[in-house]
Amino acid sequence: MIGADFKFVPPQKADKPYSVSEINQGVSAILEAGNTLVWVEGEISNFKRASSGHCYLKLKDAQCQVPAVIWKNTALDLDFDPEDGMQVVVIASLRVYTRGGYYQLDVHKAQQAGLGALFKAYEKLKAKLEAEGLFDPARKRPLPEHVSRLGVITSKQGAAIKDIAKVAFSRSPRVNILLIDVPVQGDASAGAIAQAIADMNAYGKVDCMIVGRGGGSIEDLWAFNEEIVARAIFESKVPVISAVGHEIDFTIADFVADVRAATPSAAAEMAVTDDERDRRYFFARSNYLVKKFFQIQSNARTRYETLLGRSGFSRVARMVREARQTSDSLDDALHRSFYQAFRNFKQRSGFIASRLSALSPLHTMARGYSIVTNTRGDVIKNVSQITKGDSVDIRFFTGRATAEVKDIREQKGFS
Repeated sequence: MIGADFKFVPPQKADKPYSVSEINQGVSAILEAGNTLVWVEGEISNFKRASSGHCYLKLKDAQCQVPAVIWKNTALDLDFDPEDGMQVVVIASLRVYTRGGYYQLDVHKAQQAGLGALFKAYEKLKAKLEAEGLFDPARKRPLPEHVSRLGVITSKQGAAIKDIAKVAFSRSPRVNILLIDVPVQGDASAGAIAQAIADMNAYGKVDCMIVGRGGGSIEDLWAFNEEIVARAIFESKVPVISAVGHEIDFTIADFVADVRAATPSAAAEMAVTDDERDRRYFFARSNYLVKKFFQIQSNARTRYETLLGRSGFSRVARMVREARQTSDSLDDALHRSFYQAFRNFKQRSGFIASRLSALSPLHTMARGYSIVTNTRGDVIKNVSQITKGDSVDIRFFTGRATAEVKDIREQKGFS
């Protein structure tokens, strides 16, 4: 399996030649490991819409051309009908079509030329932040292995929070989700999202957070392309998963975040571990260790019995048997001592419990006594604490009553 860390080996160091497939897969891995999102303007030629709904074309200028593909979901979101000769501006990823052995543009967004002001602003900010190191992979943190508190910053009215909660609770019913409700589109949305990220960090009791929303047009997602949001994610002490739109949507927030998820559901799956999978892994490892233990024990017994069969070890065997017998005697004595100590403790505990019960106010009240308190809850111990007409509360063993003082008589004792 060729991964993003694939490196070509010089011929003098290679064990065997590469196959053509390995060459194409290696080029694809290297290309896709980098930051390959580009902003391109060109003229459409050789446009073809397949029966699958995917669109294939070439973008050209006066000197060169490059193959491109607009996948079905992106094509359905276009607000114009592409055709040959049309000048367009696209945001696309560089990809290798390994079967054909050529590179192409996978188009994520497209606008007719002259409508690309947002694309220009996007590319300008992206270049600025990348130069400052906000996209540097070295500063990105791994997600925690176990998340018990998950922070979510999105709109409580959107589908994103429902998708996140559904996936998170299905994987771990014990996870706690803390939602900060923010607008995710409109003029005030970027500032609200940035403030929510800061507030989540100030709270400090979440293991990681998901920042995002469901899909939409480039205008709908624009809050996540604002510099204030990018810098808030960069300054976050809590690991951030960016989950904006659908799989084909890319925003500045995706590049700054510690992890980019294709969708909000995918973000929840990344953040919250599957309890059932962990349980299966635990039981599998436990069974393996138990089997390994018995295997080691069986091997040791076999070796031990082999040694016993040798005359030189008869004395050792006798010593072991005597040690076992001594151990059994000590174990029996220990059990008797423990049992006697437990009986003494139980008797002592019963005596203490009976003493405490005798001293309990409830025990006294069961014999017909009651407790009288004033309206502030102070216990009335003598008549100097009350005056005629005061309201008092009387607590009996089985209930309480409220009374009014009609008469006061001072006396000593119970006479």
